Amino acid sequence: MKQYTVDNWITLQYPQTFEYQEEETFVSFYSTEENAMGTLQLSIYESDTEELTPFEAAEQEINLLVEEFGIELTGPLEARRNSSKEALLAVDGKEEEVFIRIFAYSDGERLVLLTYSADRESLELEEIETMILSLSWIH
Repeated sequence: MKQYTVDNWITLQYPQTFEYQEEETFVSFYSTEENAMGTLQLSIYESDTEELTPFEAAEQEINLLVEEFGIELTGPLEARRNSSKEALLAVDGKEEEVFIRIFAYSDGERLVLLTYSADRESLELEEIETMILSLSWIH
């Protein structure tokens, strides 16, 4: 695995077969393998509201994204991590027949929004999940 660090905020492990491209407001991770399916986009924000728990901040960000882009949810919101110090939430959806998995990771003050999009669900999701579970805050 390779490691990506964002502005001394978070670290993320990603597979050797993946590359990334930095844009002004987000970073895209994608597989370089022949059968690659999708792209994971990562954006970081400071939380606007200070009175939300990490879970509430992550849930709010997912809801805003779903509403803004008209994403049709195809599964329930799932908590991958949930404590007083951090929350990692995920939900599946689709937008114009494109499969989307949205992740939000928050410590209440900072928020990482990640969206994986692909033409369809595939085994590549296992690598994406491993990447997401490697997220950690730099304190």
